[in-house]
Formats: sequence, C-alpha cells, structure tokens
Amino acid sequence: MAEQNKRIEYPEIKLSFELAPVTDHSVYLHPAVKPLDHAFNGPFARNQFGQLIWLHRKSAYLSDDEGATWQIFSIFDEDDNFVLNDSHCIALSQDNTLVVSFIYDLYFNWHSKTNKPTKNTHAYQWVIRSLDGGKTWQEPVLVQKGYAAEAMSMVVLPSGRLVISAQNLDYEEGRHYSLSFYSDDDGVSWNASNKIDIGGRGHHGGCYEGRLLPLNDGRLWYCIRTNRDWFWNAYSDDEGESWTHLEKGLSASSSPSTIRRLNSGRICLVYNQLYREGESEARRVSGLFSEVAASWQREELSIRFSDDDGVSWTDPVVIASCQGAWLSYAFVFEASPGEIWISTMQSQLRIKLNESDFV
Repeated sequence: MAEQNKRIEYPEIKLSFELAPVTDHSVYLHPAVKPLDHAFNGPFARNQFGQLIWLHRKSAYLSDDEGATWQIFSIFDEDDNFVLNDSHCIALSQDNTLVVSFIYDLYFNWHSKTNKPTKNTHAYQWVIRSLDGGKTWQEPVLVQKGYAAEAMSMVVLPSGRLVISAQNLDYEEGRHYSLSFYSDDDGVSWNASNKIDIGGRGHHGGCYEGRLLPLNDGRLWYCIRTNRDWFWNAYSDDEGESWTHLEKGLSASSSPSTIRRLNSGRICLVYNQLYREGESEARRVSGLFSEVAASWQREELSIRFSDDDGVSWTDPVVIASCQGAWLSYAFVFEASPGEIWISTMQSQLRIKLNESDFV
C-alpha cells in the first residue's frame, strides 16, 4: 500500500508478547511519530505536585524529571495479596486525591456446551486512594463483584464528581454489559448507573471496555466497544447516574477506543480501524467468542481529532503498524501541551507525537 510505504521502519523497537501474539515483523511508524524512550508503559498521570506517576503491581513510581529517574513507594504490604494488573486507571480529584480503579481477584472459565460462564467465573473491581501524591495509600474499597474484567477510564467532572467506567457479565445470557460508577466523596463510596445492554452472546459478546469523556455541553460521553463493526455511543445528562441516549458511533474493529480532551480543547481518539488501511476485509472471530463475526484488526493503530466534541472528525491516520501484532488498548497521556505519549497494553508499543503535526 502507498501509505504503508510512507511509514518508517523501526527494527529496533521491541514489542512484548506477554499479552499478544509473537511476531518477527518490524514496527512501522508514521513519519511524524517517534519511539518513546521510556522504560514504563503507562497509564501515566500527574499528582498535585506535578510529578509523573506510574503504578505497577504493588508499587507507585514518582518522577520529578519526566521519567528519567523514579522514586518507588509501596501501595500494598508485601504480605498482602492485592496487586494492580495492567487494566487500571488513575485520576487526580479536585481535592488533590489520587484515585485508582483496578481489577483484582480474577478467574475466568467458559462452558462450551452451554455457551455460558461457569458460576465461579469472577473479577472484582476495586478503588484505592492516596492523599499525599502517591507516597502512601489507603485500604482498597470494593466497587463491584461479578466479572468486571476491565477498568481503564476515569474522569473528574466540573462538579467534582468522579465517574469510572465499568462492565459486568450476565451469567445467564452469556454476554457482557456496561455501566458506570460515580462518587461524590473523592472515591470513598460509589454508586452504580443503569446497565447498557445491546444483546449478544459469547465470552466476548455484548458491549464492554468503554471510555468516558465529559463534553462541553454538560453531557458525559461513553464510547463502548462492540463486535458489530462500530463503537456504541452512550450519553448521560446527569453526570453518569443514568445512560439514556444511545446511538451507533464510528466504525471500528472489536477493540476499545481511548479518548482524551487535550490542552487545546480538541478531543483525541486513538483506536483500531475496522480494516487495515486500503483494505475491505479483516480476520474475524465468532463462535463461542461472539454471535457475530467480529473484526480482529489490531495490526494498525490510528488517531483522529475533533474540534466540535465528536460531531465531526479528521480522517483517520495510521500512526503505527506491525504485521501480526496487537497494537491495542492504548494509554494516551499529554505530557505537555500538544506532546502526546501513546503506549499500548497489548504488545507494549511506546510512541510519541505532536498534535500540531496532525491537525
């Protein structure tokens, strides 16, 4: 493809195969995209002192020099069973509390004959808090039981309310549904929204792995993964207490989006397009996975921008590609105004770009 030929090969980029298939192929980057020379993968945030913070398993890492050096602090005691997995998110509240949503205590088993989860399938969603910028942490708070699976989006609303993305499993119907939880006391206690259920069947059926973003008109946007070749957009008029307006969103593969409000006011969307650029077919999975054949295009990672809160978007631009890789589950962090760090949970790609090169 002509566009592929314009990308630059980076054979020195080494991907991780812990959560993704092994591939011997090189990574190709858009000419305006560069490798991120960083030891850690994200998600990143800043505490109330402006320090960079990154969390991994039982430790919090704080940096005063944009990640060149780190101080390490314990989150959990060594004899405590709690650990943070890669599926977590972090936000700084208006009262300078660091709040982290994460999944712990996970077991998954799917019964092939009934096409349902076994009753002991579970994944619990928790929250932890730090009042001193990440040096010390309070005891974990249980948000929900069931099979929560993933927790990678949290927003702070102008009112101070915290809202976290959530999902769970309908054990009888054999599919995932989405919801959210909101807190008005800096993450001490949480309340559930209504369920968002679009039907489906299979261990990856339904709607799940959503991402949250406050809009300028006061609504809250929930961009949710589906297997139907597009995102599902849900909107809340009451700060995440209920999701009442649902509509079809942008076309996409069966992979989650990442949406961020940049310092410029623009929205940045990083995701996997439905097909590789210039193509009209993709490898699909179905059966116990999903009642519909879902696109599994994760070899190309793309970016788009919106100046009008998602009403219209720039054309998608492929920023990274690697044959056989899963460049998906992106973490997006604006390190300084217009400088965007992007890393992926799967394959652990780490890149950076400037907003001005794409708008």
